[in-house]
Amino acid sequence: MWGTRSMAEFATIRRWALKEGAAEEALLTFVTEKMIPAYRKVPGCLRQHLFRAGDPPSYVALTFWESKASADAWSGPAGQAWRDEHRETLARWLELMSFREELDAEVVVSS
Repeated sequence: MWGTRSMAEFATIRRWALKEGAAEEALLTFVTEKMIPAYRKVPGCLRQHLFRAGDPPSYVALTFWESKASADAWSGPAGQAWRDEHRETLARWLELMSFREELDAEVVVSS
């Protein structure tokens, strides 16, 4: 059964690969202990999910936002203070992960 129709939420979807020599266990601990708490401080960020997909695995980071405006505000100048505060956390993410692709999507049906 389909859920309710929604136009309020927006999602950013990014695919990443674990860098050579990085361990998945280290990634999962880092995401749980550092990334998720950091993103909880972002205005308009509702929740995050990290999926493992494929073989060899890639990782899909799905972030839900109240709106596209919320995501745009965070990625623009208004989010600079947050990026400055979490610079070490973001740097550690890039030590572990290699960016592959990105897309944005409006949530049109949710359950």
